[in-house]
Amino acid sequence: MRDSYAVLAAGLRRWAPIPDAELVKARAVFRPRWVAAGTVLQRAGEPSRDVSFVVRGLTRMCYPGVERTKGFRAEGDLVCSYAAVLREVPSELRIEAVEACELLTAGRAAFDRLCAGDPAWQAMLSAMTARLFLDEERRQRDLLTIDATGRYRAFLAEQPELAARLTQRQIAAYVGVSPEALSRIRHTLRVTGVSLPA
Repeated sequence: MRDSYAVLAAGLRRWAPIPDAELVKARAVFRPRWVAAGTVLQRAGEPSRDVSFVVRGLTRMCYPGVERTKGFRAEGDLVCSYAAVLREVPSELRIEAVEACELLTAGRAAFDRLCAGDPAWQAMLSAMTARLFLDEERRQRDLLTIDATGRYRAFLAEQPELAARLTQRQIAAYVGVSPEALSRIRHTLRVTGVSLPA
């Protein structure tokens, strides 16, 4: 059986060369947690109290009241309401498990203390923040400049593994259309000979 903390170490070291001694500290901060599909990890309107590392499974960040998905976090990703943490305000997002998840979860205060130590943690956070900014900029550009068919095709091309794990309703919420509109887009693409996943 794989060691969840080895997965954590590999995931964090994608961003910065975290020293072994710091990973030992991380092991003391991150505790195992298993949740069923549909479990709410963060409620909108509440402070962001935890940060979780996804060992196995898939989560989504969405806005309550409207069927709109901001993004997904899968194996190897950290997940929390970043804007709420940075602005020190209640989260506008709901975070939920799309699949059953194996997580390593740290309390926000303990995670902040960990990251205030070795400079490698700051390098990791800086690299993650830069990546999030670039992803947000690309997503905003797509929503403003590409039609729904183009956004759907781009999603399938850029994230085929993720698309295979989602329902059409979940994909529609991410692309920014109703499920009915996505069904029409898929029909049109099939008629024009475009091969689509089931």
